[in-house]
Amino acid sequence: MRQFVGVRVIQANAMDLSLFQFDYDMSFAVHFLNADRTVYARYGSRRGNEEEADDEMSLEGLAETMNGVLAFHAAYPANKGTLVGKQPKVDVSFPVPEKHPLLKKYKSKLDYEGKVAGSCIHCHQIRDTSRRALRDSGDILPHKLLTPYPMPSVLGIEMDPKTAATVREVAPKSLAAKAGLAVGDVVVQMCNQPILSLADMQWVLHHTSKAGALTLKVSRGGAAKDVILTLAEDWDQISDIGWRVSTWDLRRMGLGGMRLVELSQGERKSLGIMAGKLGLRAKNVGQYGDHAVAKKAGMKIGDVITSFAGLDDAMSEGALLKAVLGKCRRGEKILLTYLRDGKEKTAEIRLQ
Repeated sequence: MRQFVGVRVIQANAMDLSLFQFDYDMSFAVHFLNADRTVYARYGSRRGNEEEADDEMSLEGLAETMNGVLAFHAAYPANKGTLVGKQPKVDVSFPVPEKHPLLKKYKSKLDYEGKVAGSCIHCHQIRDTSRRALRDSGDILPHKLLTPYPMPSVLGIEMDPKTAATVREVAPKSLAAKAGLAVGDVVVQMCNQPILSLADMQWVLHHTSKAGALTLKVSRGGAAKDVILTLAEDWDQISDIGWRVSTWDLRRMGLGGMRLVELSQGERKSLGIMAGKLGLRAKNVGQYGDHAVAKKAGMKIGDVITSFAGLDDAMSEGALLKAVLGKCRRGEKILLTYLRDGKEKTAEIRLQ
């Protein structure tokens, strides 16, 4: 640690969005920078709720990443050309969050003399406002705003959190398995970008086009090897977004404020819902303001949705949100079918 200059940032107020670009739903994220603003690496990943928030990180893994950063720094600037792909994208709409029209009530500094929490811009609000502004303009939400920073698990890759970038598992019959990736492989490069962490891999995946070849350079037993994955059009659609804080506002837009969970096999059987068909239970139904649309339409906690906007194939809440918000605009009225006490009912809600 003594070889680094540490700076801790606890709010998004005044955050330079042309530099600090990462998964804004993180509860902990690190940027490793040169003094000239060149990004060496990113660290901090997550794919689950609060209980699982630290499963993708460890002190051992962070230490390996930091050692890799020190090696990059020792070779800098001769290696600057290899780091181009890791640099922030320049097409930012606003230099800092509080310049966004939907966040203009916030100041660049926290109000330590008054309501500190209320004056703080949370990182997830950066993505929230981007989605809300686009939705309010009448557009559908694009793919990257609905499925940000997918985990390598969507390719069948599980990484060892106690290392910088070592493969722990490869799912059978997955894209990674078909490409020949193996347990113990150390991911050295991904799309020609040097990899020092799981977050580095997510950065690449976030900026990868929907389909095509994805090239990994790995170290296997000390020897370099290229592994080429062939991505289908919908390769990242299985990425789970339900745990994300920013999904809360998506539920307002697309589900009338409901939070939905998948049924167990036993529940599906008892309700007579066939395999492959939609079955999502309302775990929560928003009670106030814009989150109360479903409540006003008559929906209650425990209702089981079997059809939503014409969609009745089995899917998760996240998949349903992506399907609805990726094709339906604000203001559209949709019909849903649900079961309550064994009886089938219908409701109509207006999307926001």
